[in-house]
Amino acid sequence: MKNKYASFILICMVSAFSTSFAQQVINLGIGPTWPKGLRETEKPTAWNASVEYGRIFDKIVGFGVDFDFAWNVSYKDSTIYLPNDTITRKLSDNKFFMFPISAFLFFDPIPKYPLHPVVRAQIGVNMAARSYEELDKTGDVIESPKNGFYIGILGKAGADAVYDLGEHAAIYAGFEFQWGKLRRKVKDAEKDFYYFDFYGPCIRMGLSFLF
Repeated sequence: MKNKYASFILICMVSAFSTSFAQQVINLGIGPTWPKGLRETEKPTAWNASVEYGRIFDKIVGFGVDFDFAWNVSYKDSTIYLPNDTITRKLSDNKFFMFPISAFLFFDPIPKYPLHPVVRAQIGVNMAARSYEELDKTGDVIESPKNGFYIGILGKAGADAVYDLGEHAAIYAGFEFQWGKLRRKVKDAEKDFYYFDFYGPCIRMGLSFLF
């Protein structure tokens, strides 16, 4: 029994010792993304902003938590030209907001160089809200049955090119691919869920701070 306690204390000491030598990293990023579910809309490009906090060991391996916010707002209208006036009539209005929370892991194989690659992956829980309205010829709003709150699993993998501005700051830009499917439970005679596919390419760029 004493050996078990001693082993437990030793593990805790090693963990605390390792953590004390780990550095904190904060990444602030933004970039465009092209989810499959938006490719048929008037504006298929969504924008994604992210805040990441993590720990990096020996400036090579790190992990942490990522908070994202992605949005897409688009509309379609029609212009009617009259002899003495111009009338613009809205035909549809599409809004999409996504806010996943995920854990990330990254690997920096050659941190000693000013310009170095970083490979990363993340997985987490994804949530989104969607609103789509279409107007008929009389101007009345026709709401889509797919409107509402969605939830699912998020996965991402990609690579960044990181350029060090000094010992504690860097800029980065890279490419990643996201995948997963959001779903919303509905009371429909034909189906139990509505789905939204958000897999597609993304571009990352931003600032990184090391403490």
